[in-house]
Amino acid sequence: MTTRAFVIKLFLFSLPFLFLVGLYFFWDPFKVLKHYDRYYQSGKPSYVSINKDVVSTENWVNHSPEFQYDSYIFGNSRSIYYQVETWKNCIDRGASQCYHFDASGESLYGICKKISFLDSRNIHIANSLLVIDYDCLEGYKNSEGHLFAKDPKISGQNPLAFQMDCLKDFFDFQFLTAWLDFKLSGKVKDYMKKDFLLDDRPFIYDYVTNEMRQDYFEEMIKKDPQEYYNPRKAMFYNRDTTTQKIAEASLQKPQKILLDTIAAIFKRNSTNYRIVISPLYDQLKLNPADLLFLRQRFGENTVFDFSGINAITNNEQNYYETSHYRPHVANAIMKIIYGGEGSSPRIAAQNPPPTYPN
Repeated sequence: MTTRAFVIKLFLFSLPFLFLVGLYFFWDPFKVLKHYDRYYQSGKPSYVSINKDVVSTENWVNHSPEFQYDSYIFGNSRSIYYQVETWKNCIDRGASQCYHFDASGESLYGICKKISFLDSRNIHIANSLLVIDYDCLEGYKNSEGHLFAKDPKISGQNPLAFQMDCLKDFFDFQFLTAWLDFKLSGKVKDYMKKDFLLDDRPFIYDYVTNEMRQDYFEEMIKKDPQEYYNPRKAMFYNRDTTTQKIAEASLQKPQKILLDTIAAIFKRNSTNYRIVISPLYDQLKLNPADLLFLRQRFGENTVFDFSGINAITNNEQNYYETSHYRPHVANAIMKIIYGGEGSSPRIAAQNPPPTYPN
């Protein structure tokens, strides 16, 4: 075979791949290639799940000169339910000064890098709310995959390496099949929803604060809680609510260094901060050694532990599913940690209010 014939065959063999690469660049399904003033259309589904770390970072870059943010909420997707409309009153700020700097599957590494990112740009952090849990505390290095890897501006990763990781994930057979089917049919089919390949659930989005809200699900629950929870009974598994289980210790030397970095930046900024350990459905209690270190570094009166067995976690109707608690829980927690209820963070965390409005 001549060299020319080999090149022609190689080119013909590569055409389907090149065609798909062209579609990837044209459609930019993960929204990592082009500039976007707004990454979501409020009131509509996003369909393709995109990297919230990229959204949070690039949206901040786009709009921080206009709004001059000085108050930040950090954490994973559970932190989005700490709504600015409530938080701004706790810290005496306007809504447009507050920013959700969250990420899906956020880690301690991601939180530290975001705070360092702001600090390196001489951004004053007047107020901060950190929403964490034992999983979040374990993460001390960059996450992997197009949904969870940190924006290169945050991580310092080579931007080309980040883009190659996204392109690689685009060629995942399950995702690519579902995405092409969706683009051709215009419909999100049941099989596409498995493993969150595609998502047709609508949500509200405010690009100013980078806040997401699931009003659709709240309205469904308020209309008829049983209509929401009965079909999900299998999801809300039974737990032993009498014997407290303790999570493994998360904080080792790498994590402690990250926490020391955060504490130093907060001290330098005279930041008014609170740290919330989330009340998770699994009712695992944060390891006492981790809690002790957090309180030693950040102060006895700023770290609030709502993990474990308590009035919040015992009630399944405080949750959308087993990973995310609802806004009324976050509102009640904010009332506690900013002085609305309970004079001691230990008392407030160990004895949260027995009931919450639905």
